Amino acid sequence: MEKKSYWNPIFSGFLLGTVLFIAYAVAGQGIGASGAFARTTAQLSYLIDPNFATNAYAGKYLRHGNALGNWIVVELIGTMIGGFISALFAGRVKQSTDKGDGYPISKRLFFAFLGGILVAFATRLARGCTSGQALSGAGGFSVGAWIFMLSAFGAGMLFAPLFRKQWKGL
Repeated sequence: MEKKSYWNPIFSGFLLGTVLFIAYAVAGQGIGASGAFARTTAQLSYLIDPNFATNAYAGKYLRHGNALGNWIVVELIGTMIGGFISALFAGRVKQSTDKGDGYPISKRLFFAFLGGILVAFATRLARGCTSGQALSGAGGFSVGAWIFMLSAFGAGMLFAPLFRKQWKGL
């Protein structure tokens, strides 16, 4: 399949805003992803040990029965399926590791794993992921979400030069 170009970012942003509006209208909540991972973890932990439902943190996800039946879990599954179909049509389905020239794959995978752990921890501290904070929170004019967005972009700009070597040559 031939590789196609990306959609126009303004058109894509308009579609994303439309999806966010529909999510508020239908589900009464915005969109995000981290809640799905928290609910899945709570449900799997509950299957191993039913006493986990009494846990102060995870118990809130299990209050209404199966945590996997929540709309945000279904949303995330749909996002993954839709992303795969989109990549398939665009000719972007391949197995590869994105990295800079001469940068070892093992080091790239180590930093990706470490970064994933840090982001997962920070996501729970921030009470939501980037999509939830930036789209749903900022769309609802939450001051905390705007502070998060400005901090995330500022930190990205500040620390990007330290990691330039990983991406040089891409």
